[in-house]
Amino acid sequence: MTHTDDMQTEDGAPQERRLISRRGFLKAAGAVSLGVAVGGLSGYGLSGCGPKESSPGQTVSPTLPGPMVTGTVPGNDLPLGAEPAAYQAPSPTLLPSPEEAPVEITTDICVVGGGAAGMAAATVAAEMGARVVLVEEAFILGGNVTRGLVSLDRVGWGGGLMVEGWYTKLIRGLSDQGDAVFPGEQTGLTTPCDPDALRRRALALARKAGVDVRLGARAIWVEVAASGTAPSSSAATGSSPGPPGGTTIKSVLVREQTTLAKITASAFIDCTGDGNLGYLAGCTYWLGDRDTGFIQGQTLIFFAAPVNVDQLWSYARAEGSQVEEYRIVGLRHLMSELQGTGAVEGPAQGGILIDRNMWPNTVSISASETYGNHLEPGGLAQILATLETQNKQIHQALRSRVPGFESSRIVRLAERPYLREGRRLAGYYQLTAVDIQKALKPDDSIARGYYPVDLHRSVGAGIVQSVYLSIGDWYGIPYRCIVARDLDNLLMAGRCISVTHEALGSTRISPVSIALGQAAGVAATLSVRKSVRPADLPAADVRTELHKQGALT
Repeated sequence: MTHTDDMQTEDGAPQERRLISRRGFLKAAGAVSLGVAVGGLSGYGLSGCGPKESSPGQTVSPTLPGPMVTGTVPGNDLPLGAEPAAYQAPSPTLLPSPEEAPVEITTDICVVGGGAAGMAAATVAAEMGARVVLVEEAFILGGNVTRGLVSLDRVGWGGGLMVEGWYTKLIRGLSDQGDAVFPGEQTGLTTPCDPDALRRRALALARKAGVDVRLGARAIWVEVAASGTAPSSSAATGSSPGPPGGTTIKSVLVREQTTLAKITASAFIDCTGDGNLGYLAGCTYWLGDRDTGFIQGQTLIFFAAPVNVDQLWSYARAEGSQVEEYRIVGLRHLMSELQGTGAVEGPAQGGILIDRNMWPNTVSISASETYGNHLEPGGLAQILATLETQNKQIHQALRSRVPGFESSRIVRLAERPYLREGRRLAGYYQLTAVDIQKALKPDDSIARGYYPVDLHRSVGAGIVQSVYLSIGDWYGIPYRCIVARDLDNLLMAGRCISVTHEALGSTRISPVSIALGQAAGVAATLSVRKSVRPADLPAADVRTELHKQGALT
């Protein structure tokens, strides 16, 4: 369904606003390669309304500063404005276990989480001369894009690239050695690449820059203390003061294999995706949909081979899917029949995303979906069990019913699900879907967003609701969104930045996470170098350094 009404632009001229369904958009996109436009809604601000009922064992934080703005699209129940009250994490314990003495490590910056955002943040900071320790729980870097086999997706929505800087450096190197195709018109601005080559290059770049990379390491405890910082007019927040009295992370206790290490740093960056570092330190956070608490669905991606790509692409065109050189979005009739007959367990997705990669006759498949909470104890096992079953059922259907798959097998299954949402830590501003629809470009923008508000929701058996910008347009992600409100020396990048549930549907994609990681790495380095809180660091200084590094803001 498409809703149309009239609104006015800033100069008072009438402007048509359209909200279009994902299916309708993809149908239109087939004719123009990438898209249609929608207008915007008014209003924005950091959430700040009355309390709502908390989950067991959690308390609700006081009202957050900033204007309260709410709103829904006419004919659609999707809220777009600021969220209600956030959750307050438990207070950190005063002391870790006294049973063993940890190895002491002192550094300038500690980055926790080595996914797309973390690998960028750590490497950029080290390249600027900072001493950096990178803590990653897995044995490889890259997170969703390597362990999860998630495609790097589009680096723009029509027009040119919206992410450059360190992202360009990473992909140029892969492209030069034949392990990636640099995004452009031919690729529909997607970035086909070999995930194993990407993980190798990410680790090589980090080590070359001098990052102390700690793999197989997990943060288990955080030491916080009063910083003694007096309330001040913050460069990051305009006239809004920082937290009275100030609280600082002093150190993080890390379990690396069997060794316990205590990492003391001047600045910390949470790139865990789930806001784990901020949670351990007692940060205020949001989690899930504002009404139900449900988080976006999880998907387990797999590779299938050998696939006759020519036959598959011809079939997809004939049956009406959106077909690009390296990507197919569609096969909705197949997924509809599988779900209608019960041939696939659970909701799954309404269509299939198929990407070609750098391996001959191999494609990646994104079609499974479930709606558990991976942060709940025991929840991840049920999520994985459902997704693995779905993948087997979906692949069996592809083999028997879709030309090109007849001789294929599942040759690789992602190590971890594609996690679209976790905790979102409270910063000095909460980006909303209203901001995105209005394509706002604030003065303190440190990265560009451009992707639709793409929500994988449990409501309606996997309904995906989307809001799109005009082709080639973008919105700015404020520096205030990556500066933690509750801790004087914490920044965040990736999925756990200060955004609403709806806005996260746009900011969560990997190229944007890498851009946010670069910005956080720059901000942390400059704050340490100048001996100021990130909140007191002028956003203009961060932007200037990002521009020197070739980033777009």
